[in-house]
Amino acid sequence: MDKCYSFDEICLIPKAQSKINSKKDTNPFIDGKLPIFVAPMTCIIDKKNWGTFLNSRVIPIYPVWYNETPDFSHGWVAVTLKTFKEYFVEQSKNLDPDDEYNVLIDCAQGQMESLYEMTSEAKKTFKNLKVMIGNIANPGSYVECCKHGVDFVRIGIGGGSGCTTAVETGFHTSIPWMLYKINFYRNLPYVKEKIYSGEYTETKVIADGGINTVAKFIKSLALGADYVMMGKMFSQCVEACGEIKTEFDKDSNSIDKRHYYGQSSIYGQMDRFGKIKSLPEGTDLWVPITSDLSITERTLEERLRSAMSYAGAFTLNDFIGKVDYEIQTISEFNSYNK
Repeated sequence: MDKCYSFDEICLIPKAQSKINSKKDTNPFIDGKLPIFVAPMTCIIDKKNWGTFLNSRVIPIYPVWYNETPDFSHGWVAVTLKTFKEYFVEQSKNLDPDDEYNVLIDCAQGQMESLYEMTSEAKKTFKNLKVMIGNIANPGSYVECCKHGVDFVRIGIGGGSGCTTAVETGFHTSIPWMLYKINFYRNLPYVKEKIYSGEYTETKVIADGGINTVAKFIKSLALGADYVMMGKMFSQCVEACGEIKTEFDKDSNSIDKRHYYGQSSIYGQMDRFGKIKSLPEGTDLWVPITSDLSITERTLEERLRSAMSYAGAFTLNDFIGKVDYEIQTISEFNSYNK
């Protein structure tokens, strides 16, 4: 793939012959969870609904909230780079090094050398620490993640509906292209050898940004993402937090909408830091509340099972990165996109 094609320009090809007789034969779960992280956004998750998301079949990440002390006792927690350094590098907060921790270092630029060095340093002391970083938009950064013990990396810059980084800076690569290139690096003999020997970590890849339809979720996995991260779809669930307003259509039917915004927008910065720290690289919009969490996760499960049956994949291991695809024109996409 020599061009940054969009998801709309990718079409998946069914397997020529499959042993699967029913989509019920497939298993779309990893340890009881769908391969989906809920984006750590303050317009989706707060203290009040954290337990609801934690008990679902998707994986939430608790976002950075101004003046809240991180609670690492259960689930994934997002922290700033400064907070990660205080807790896990300088060890100024007296954490038990034998406990388990799942931490996202939530910063915009995942290619920073200091980010990799801090991860390596922290893991010398905290043996049960899992670290997620990102975002990256250069496939070469993936090898650096493996070298430095990063467990999960988010790929994609500027693709989210609440993010304007690509527009403001010009930096962006498409997720399909990134997955194609990362799979090349993953399969290099010297990388595979070092992962097998334990010298490198087999960093899991998370497609992040603009995964706002079920088809994009499925295509991400088919092209090689181990997980996806989704925000907008979950902000449209009844259980999400955030400001709600009611509008009326031309027939006077009421429509409830939620305020949805990127974490680098003025609203996201106020939630995270209590002030505007930098020039915003995010925007906001009002999205209709269309479903509840249980229906959304069931829809994602059923559609993934169906896709796996087309691909002849009994498990996610049979599906991720192992589906044939071709490039299609936007005209072809529009011919079936209803």
